[in-house]
Amino acid sequence: MLPDQFSTDFLQVAYRPDLGQLTGRWLRSVTEPELHQGYEALRQAARHHRCGHWLIDSRRRTNRSFNGPEWVTTQFLPRVQQELGTPLSVCFLVLPDYLSNLPASAHEAAGSAVQFARFLDEGAANAWLASRQVATT
Repeated sequence: MLPDQFSTDFLQVAYRPDLGQLTGRWLRSVTEPELHQGYEALRQAARHHRCGHWLIDSRRRTNRSFNGPEWVTTQFLPRVQQELGTPLSVCFLVLPDYLSNLPASAHEAAGSAVQFARFLDEGAANAWLASRQVATT
C-alpha cells in the first residue's frame, strides 16, 4: 500500500480501491494543531477518492492530553459526512489501555449517518468496515 498524496510526516494516508477504504496511520504522537492538520488531510483524501469508509490507526499516537477524540467524533466526522453526502463509517485502532478508559457510549447510535467503532485488532476493524460497506450498498 503506497502512501497517498495527502500523507504528512506524522500521518500516512493511503486509499485502497480494492477495499473501497481510506487508511490513516498516525506515525507518532502529535500536537493539537497537527491533529487538526492530519484530520484535514484525511478529509481531503476522502473527498478526492469519494470514500466514506475509513480505518484510522492511532496506536502510535500515545499523547492524548487534549480533547481530540471528542472533537473528531462530535464535530469533524459529522462535517465530513455532510460534505461527502453519504454515510461515513470510521474505525479507530487504539491501544488496550485507551479502550478500557472509554465510556460505554463510545459508539455512535445505529441508524446515524456517522458510524464509528474502536478496535484493538486490525482484522476485526476491517471486518466491521466490510460489514458497514454491505449495509450501505
